[in-house]
Amino acid sequence: MSVTKRFVFLVCLGLPFLVISLPFGLYGPVFLIHNAVCLGLLTLDFCLTPAAGCLEIERDPEDKLVFKAENTLTLYVRTQRHLFVTLKDEIPDWHFTLLDDSHMTRAAEPGEPAAFSYTLLPSKRGAFVFPHVYGYITGSLGLCRKYFQRPLPMEYKVYPDLRDLRRYRLLTQKKMMEQGARAVRARLGATEFESLREYAPGDDYRKINWPVTARENKLILNQYEAEKNQPVFILIDAGLPMTYSLKGMKKLDYAVNAALILADIVNQRGDNSGLMVFDTDVRSLIAPGKGEAHRHHLMEALYHIQGVKNASDYEGAFYALLNRQKRRGLIFLFTDFETLEEARELAAAVQMLKRRHTPILTLMKNESLHKILDNPRESLETVFQKAMAMNFGEERRDMIRSFNALGIACVESEAEQFTLTAVNRYLAARNNQ
Repeated sequence: MSVTKRFVFLVCLGLPFLVISLPFGLYGPVFLIHNAVCLGLLTLDFCLTPAAGCLEIERDPEDKLVFKAENTLTLYVRTQRHLFVTLKDEIPDWHFTLLDDSHMTRAAEPGEPAAFSYTLLPSKRGAFVFPHVYGYITGSLGLCRKYFQRPLPMEYKVYPDLRDLRRYRLLTQKKMMEQGARAVRARLGATEFESLREYAPGDDYRKINWPVTARENKLILNQYEAEKNQPVFILIDAGLPMTYSLKGMKKLDYAVNAALILADIVNQRGDNSGLMVFDTDVRSLIAPGKGEAHRHHLMEALYHIQGVKNASDYEGAFYALLNRQKRRGLIFLFTDFETLEEARELAAAVQMLKRRHTPILTLMKNESLHKILDNPRESLETVFQKAMAMNFGEERRDMIRSFNALGIACVESEAEQFTLTAVNRYLAARNNQ
């Protein structure tokens, strides 16, 4: 138990009476009487205020939080009488920032449960246990507080932020509208016969169906549509280069968000999305599929993935994929490299994938290089750093060009555009536009 500011104020009210009673020598009795009254009121308030056992506290059953977004958590309090309650949830250290807890103090009325809510910002994906709820009941007279601690463990899962998913779905629909009624040939090399139609100027004469043309006595074309249910594997490198931070988030976090959105777009287009997460070993390998259950499977595989401070085993991961995925497909590899040695090792390993699949490497631009090059200072140290940064930047561009020269599509984008770049590359590869 503790006293409130109101009780302190009540005690301080006795000071003017003490000052007035000094000339009359009555300060002793006045002091005793005033403090006795204050103590009596405090005791009465303590007796009138029920213990914390009268409170029923429960959490909102929703256990999903969104990474790097404002999340509101709610606690419900039931009581048999009017009480003024303050709650404080025990939040795991380091990985959450409390943004607003102004709604954690309020009156709880009998009957309907009172909602106590607060807002926090998760800075890490994964599963976290919120073990206890702390709080106090303010006395009926507002003079005392009765504290309590309630074990109320619950595991919250912090999932990637998919709030932009609707925007990317609209982007995909726009791309499809821009295609119009034109038949397109998929880069993956597979098309299906759709229908017959009459030849129009500008059509590809190689699509003329000669037997039907002879029978109908006019030029008839075969129309094709891209084959459905083609496999699109998304590979996420969780090794050392992906643990570096860009604009407050790790490269791996950008890759996880992009993977989930790209998988959804792939399924929207009728293809099957698969997933592999690897570093020194294969951490997760999900066969291509679609549907709500498949999407949930991807989410559960990705929400807790964390990077490691070791170089990834590309060769081992790609062997595992080739043994699992026999049918030719499109492979998106979310990775990066910081040195030429890493890039050469990656290039050698990707050649394995290229024999059977169509790989696309997606990289993020090195933010630190731009910071060094944009530094206005001209000291000897900064001049040396700029020269090194320019040299590394040119080597990186050479490696990207060498990937493309080998027939391995390699694109680089800003971190904020990483998802958009991956989606656009898929649509282009899918429709060969």
